[in-house]
Amino acid sequence: MPFIGNKPSAVPLTSADIADGIITSAKIVDGTIVNADINSSSAIALSKLSTTGTADATTFLRGDGAYTAVSSDFVLLATTTASASASVSFDGYYSSTYKNYQIIISNMVPATNTVKFHARYRRSNADVTASNYLTLMNWSDSATTGVQTARTYGSYASAQTALETFSHNESINNNSSYGMVMILDIHSPLDTDTYKVTQMRGYTLNSTSGNHVITQNIGILNDATTALSGISFYFSSGNIARGNFKLYGIK
Repeated sequence: MPFIGNKPSAVPLTSADIADGIITSAKIVDGTIVNADINSSSAIALSKLSTTGTADATTFLRGDGAYTAVSSDFVLLATTTASASASVSFDGYYSSTYKNYQIIISNMVPATNTVKFHARYRRSNADVTASNYLTLMNWSDSATTGVQTARTYGSYASAQTALETFSHNESINNNSSYGMVMILDIHSPLDTDTYKVTQMRGYTLNSTSGNHVITQNIGILNDATTALSGISFYFSSGNIARGNFKLYGIK
């Protein structure tokens, strides 16, 4: 506006000179807002981000801004905690989603001393009890001198009615401080062109000598190539006093 007299000196604007809520995005130069301009407690909502997909409890936000379902090639399918249980079985969990399976047994203790731990494959929701199981193994135990004694054991002279999951002359101790641990890898149980094979490895305490025993076994069922439906575990006598069993599917 025109004025008479000397032009006054320019004075910088202050926040008091600008009314609240009048500066629009158009008045801000693009690319000038930097990280330091955003308060660390601003709590910007995810809805303000440019994303695709659906945000919920089953998805995660990928680096490309897409909400994506969580996927894994190693998935927990079932858990059983034994407590004075005659046996533990997993059945009906095999599917075309997974090629192979793994079972992890933790801190298992037999109710009875001097027993052996067995497994049986299942078909059509029932244990296979015919004498068509073979077991091959390597194992070692700690002698009283602390020296490791290595041993091997070939297939049974005659087929058995169950898989021997530990060396054939090692009976398991029911000392609750020495829980048995074991991992079983079950290969292609739904295939119908090969006999069924499971690899096993684990640790236990011998009931007669008190030696610590480790083993690596292969168990075979060679009666038919028919698909399996599951697997069962039990002791040669007495219950499973305690133990945790987890079944995983592997793609």
